[in-house]
Amino acid sequence: MKTYKIDAIVLKARDMREADKILTVYSIQKGKQRIVAHGAAKPNSRKRGAVQPFCFSEFMLHRGRELDSISQAELREGFSELRLDLDRITAAAYVAELIDGFTAEEEPNQSIFRLFYSTLHLIAAGGQTGMILRAFEAKLLGYSGLQPELNHCSLCDVEIQDTKVSFGPQQGGLLCKGCAGLEKQIMKFSRGTIEILKTIYRWELTKLHQLKVPEALKRELHMLLRTYIEYHLEKRLKTTEFMDRLYKTIPGRGTNM
Repeated sequence: MKTYKIDAIVLKARDMREADKILTVYSIQKGKQRIVAHGAAKPNSRKRGAVQPFCFSEFMLHRGRELDSISQAELREGFSELRLDLDRITAAAYVAELIDGFTAEEEPNQSIFRLFYSTLHLIAAGGQTGMILRAFEAKLLGYSGLQPELNHCSLCDVEIQDTKVSFGPQQGGLLCKGCAGLEKQIMKFSRGTIEILKTIYRWELTKLHQLKVPEALKRELHMLLRTYIEYHLEKRLKTTEFMDRLYKTIPGRGTNM
């Protein structure tokens, strides 16, 4: 068929020529793909509202030689609250960049789409942004087949019961004392941090507000997930670098982002 419909959230958009845009979107039907929005940059374009980053829109697409193009676009949800402050828009950009980094083109995953959609809702509502992002990171790793081992040693399978535990990003999870002593780049965390991560995997996102986490454990959880994510992506994310620079200059703000 020359035309088809997708329900998609816009991950990012960039200008192409004078009035066109190339969008990277994540849809229920086709997963991640790049599409062209001709004329979308014009002030009077009917597509303009539906092609903004983080918008959930219905697109009618026409197949092209290289990239398919939008023939019709209808905004379904704009998440306007995301644009009310810098913290929320930065968090949304970070989530979108992670989706882009962990997914391949045209490999749909409804669990990842639902996670993305629900996370944008929670960020827009102004919840605990730091813990929302930690839960998103953990669940995205799980849906990508990269959930860390949190009960047994990743190398010898012995059960881990220590109050201070070793975590190896390269090994994919916890390590016993014997195996940790043979490896490089091992990180140490409190048992409480691992228990919080286990809870995140068990709970739905909507229950996160019930989870009371001490600041010290929030910082450990942030470091664990960031290191594990950067190991698998083999790079630092642009939004991570931006948040580090921004919140370093604003004491007390964004410390759990």
